[in-house]
Amino acid sequence: MKKQSGESFVKKTLILCLLSVFVFLVSCSPSVEVIPEYMDEKSGTLDYSGMEFKYLTEELEAFIGVKQGTFLYDCAMQRIKDIENEFGCKLNVEHSPTTSSHYESCRAIIMSGLTPADIMDFRSSNTTASLAYAGLLYPLTEVHDIIHYEDSFKYGAASVLECAMLNGVPYAVQPASWPGFPDAQCFLLTYNVDKVSSKGLPDLHEYYENATWTWSNFEYILDQYTSKEAGDPYVALATHAKALVNMSLFSNGVKFADYIDGTLQSDLYQPKVVNAITWLQNLYSQYRKSILDIEYWSLSEFIHGQALMTFVSGAQAYNSDIQYNCDFTFGLMPFPCGPDAVYGEWANWREELYGVCMPVNVAEPEAVARIISALCEPFEEFGTNPEELKDYYANNVFSLPVDAEIYFDVGKYGRYIYWQVGGLDFTTGIINNYSKNTAQQLVEAYASSMDEVIDKYIKPNFENYMFEVLYGGKG
Repeated sequence: MKKQSGESFVKKTLILCLLSVFVFLVSCSPSVEVIPEYMDEKSGTLDYSGMEFKYLTEELEAFIGVKQGTFLYDCAMQRIKDIENEFGCKLNVEHSPTTSSHYESCRAIIMSGLTPADIMDFRSSNTTASLAYAGLLYPLTEVHDIIHYEDSFKYGAASVLECAMLNGVPYAVQPASWPGFPDAQCFLLTYNVDKVSSKGLPDLHEYYENATWTWSNFEYILDQYTSKEAGDPYVALATHAKALVNMSLFSNGVKFADYIDGTLQSDLYQPKVVNAITWLQNLYSQYRKSILDIEYWSLSEFIHGQALMTFVSGAQAYNSDIQYNCDFTFGLMPFPCGPDAVYGEWANWREELYGVCMPVNVAEPEAVARIISALCEPFEEFGTNPEELKDYYANNVFSLPVDAEIYFDVGKYGRYIYWQVGGLDFTTGIINNYSKNTAQQLVEAYASSMDEVIDKYIKPNFENYMFEVLYGGKG
């Protein structure tokens, strides 16, 4: 190897020293905040100078699921006008021509390098999550100083964010303070208050208020709520197996992933899972005459008096046949707590939630984020804080004030079901085989079907966001 001359060595050393000084000066110089062109530096006000933005909503006769012809829809349209006036912009709302092609169309356009819109909404979080997993949505961590998504009243509980989350990064929010959105897809039990009262049966609300709503008391209710009169036949519970299996698991503290002996891992191999399945099997064997099998999401059996209880989503409880076609007062309840769960961490799971998001290649993410933030603000007409909104529900939606309390209480510990990546495979295995195998055999046969989902999606979300928000730290 040829040796360097002394002069060459000195020159190279001098250059390196100068470069080091330059890097040091740059790194030590005060950072300069980049003020967007549409932000007035002195007043801090926004002026988009006539910029136009496109909002693409999935349904033809609705906006983020809010139906045309309703007071809430009028409020939403006025909100858009207010944003345009305040920001000095134009927000063009376009409706997807067909809901069936909305997801595929948006996906194809983004993948081609174009943008279907600056803001999009999807009526199913399953499709929103699929876009997030494919890297086609803009990460909200990049605009966290604008969209403070930990504000659960404004944007939704942690499990709402989980519906479009990857590695702890949320990609969609919803206007959670708008009526009909809080815990829209959480599962509750509903019961026929009038029938229970007329028959002198135990009132479920007393169990809630006395903090005694447990599996053992639920079994007692299954027996008591089943008719003993031939002339007035009814059963205790109308349910689809999918709902009952999932609620049995979650009500006994199953989280899919949990900190066990200080390590985050699948909790499907823990005794609480076997205990939950065993209890479910006992329900179907000991109280089979008290349970009516129905179609998923069906309410007609409950409305027509065939059962005194059924499962209802938050959206159904707020605006569906149960509100308009019941000729009796209905009450709401969480699903009871199992012995391995923390009492009051009510069982729940989420699916099919609306999501508002930006494509990954959105041109002005900060400007669009400010529009989303303004759009999701609560309405004075319904309540600008949780207590006011709860009062609105108590006075305008439900017959009994305690139902509003329960409606807002059930969702905190809900979990996303990760349907589109196999999150229901374990449940499906139990549904198809619970009468043929022991609980331990079911775990050994089907728990591993969730291993990849848990490792790839659930554990990273738990570790990087969910566990801290829900449980205040790592185990």
